[in-house]
Amino acid sequence: MAASSSISTVETSTTYITSTIALPTSTYTSTITSSFAVVDIYTKLPDQPDFIYYTKEWWTFSSSLTPTTPATTTTSPPGQTTGGSVTSASSTTGRSSSPSPASPASTDTPQLAQVSSSSGLSRGAIAGIAIGCAVAGLILGIIAGFLLFRRRRRPGPEIGYHTTQLVSQEKPLQEIATDRLDLDQFLLDSTPDTEISAELRSLNHLLQQHVEDNYHLQPVSSSTNDLSQALLRLGLGQDGTMTAMRLASLSLDPAHRYNAIQHVIARVTFASIAFDEASPFSLLPQPVFSFVSMIPAVENRRGNTDAVNVALTRWRQLSAFLLHPERSDRTPLTPPEDISTHKAQQLAVNLNVFLQHFVAGSREDRYEQENHLREVIAECATFGYHLFSQPSEYRFRFEDGLNPNSIVVCPGLDKISDEEGRRYPPPTQPVVAPVVESI
Repeated sequence: MAASSSISTVETSTTYITSTIALPTSTYTSTITSSFAVVDIYTKLPDQPDFIYYTKEWWTFSSSLTPTTPATTTTSPPGQTTGGSVTSASSTTGRSSSPSPASPASTDTPQLAQVSSSSGLSRGAIAGIAIGCAVAGLILGIIAGFLLFRRRRRPGPEIGYHTTQLVSQEKPLQEIATDRLDLDQFLLDSTPDTEISAELRSLNHLLQQHVEDNYHLQPVSSSTNDLSQALLRLGLGQDGTMTAMRLASLSLDPAHRYNAIQHVIARVTFASIAFDEASPFSLLPQPVFSFVSMIPAVENRRGNTDAVNVALTRWRQLSAFLLHPERSDRTPLTPPEDISTHKAQQLAVNLNVFLQHFVAGSREDRYEQENHLREVIAECATFGYHLFSQPSEYRFRFEDGLNPNSIVVCPGLDKISDEEGRRYPPPTQPVVAPVVESI
């Protein structure tokens, strides 16, 4: 007896997958169709009173590859993917009372239908093209993300740039203080007052030896008036401490001649190296002498003397540093060759207008006197440049308490300000007292 069968229900589902693939020369559209069928089967064997029920499922696949225009994008509802090369379609589901007419494939032994393509490309070629497009898209996405990331970070450096500009506008104020601190390390340190006083005493002995070795005590034929005129041309006898006539009279007296001559030489020579005296025979550097002579006096009632003193002290320190030929040595400024020879010789010639009346001997003796006088002046100039280079300010003092019966043969030295230019209140700090002789 043959078995009887019946089919009660059939459920079918068809899915369409459509993709667009861009090749170098043309564009192809690949369509893959998948059909699904479910059948309920009732079977009754001859010797069985009841029907046996089971369900049968079928899958069918078909694909096609057709050329399309390069700019074609296929859209199949309900889903769509744009901007790429693949567009997928939706699936539809329905029920019918008969199986799908497509060739069935059992789920127990599924089989994939042979892919047909009008272009003749194999499935491996299609898969390779798809994978290549995916890789290329991934690379392009990475590059686009990297560029976008850099663009978003670009405003950061601009903010930092403006911040740097604001900081740089405040920096010069800090640099000024730093530069000044560094500059002080190159300026000369203060020489101890004991060394300065010892140098001045040595100059006193040098002056005394020069006078005793080069001038005589014999009577001279010159008049007091002639000698006083020579003293006035040297700038002496105008400050009231000792008149030119009084000094001329002392020079004619053999008992006081040496003291008077030493006073004249010391007064004229030390005035030529004083920072605060406008001597016509100045041995200071020409720029320094010119600048000091051009400084106007402090205004009455409105001027600030302390500010002027501080500014002059700083200017003197910087001038000594800038005029030094070897600044890194940090040594006192020394007179240049022109000062030690020509300027000192000119001052000796002007002094000899008065001193020649007391020089005895031959022409060679007069030459020796003038040459030794020039050397004494050069030694005094070296001491004056040393004082000019000091951070503090010094001043020579020829007053001896206004004693009419005494004469100063070598000036004293007072420190009148500190390293910052602040003046000491009176009485000033004496470094060396004047050398005074009775007359």
